[in-house]
Amino acid sequence: MLRIITVLALLAAPTAAFADRAEADACAKGLSGESLKTYRAGVGLVEQKRTLEQAVRAHLEPLYNAGKITESEGRKIGEEAAKCMRLVHRAS
Repeated sequence: MLRIITVLALLAAPTAAFADRAEADACAKGLSGESLKTYRAGVGLVEQKRTLEQAVRAHLEPLYNAGKITESEGRKIGEEAAKCMRLVHRAS
């Protein structure tokens, strides 16, 4: 009996995380442009237990340093992407 409960618990754990990733991906369908690129680049990092800031910064900081986006644009893009990434992060 204990083995059955353990197996069921192990099977349920990945499903909960997958559901949150699916919810995050559904949220990301509402993103466009650089916000969507930032989400796609960062969501894997969030799944690896990185903070939202680390995940967003990894993609946006090189763009900012190259002069392709301003600080205010980066902040807006990062906030939009993080809103969806947060759905994966909360499962962690």
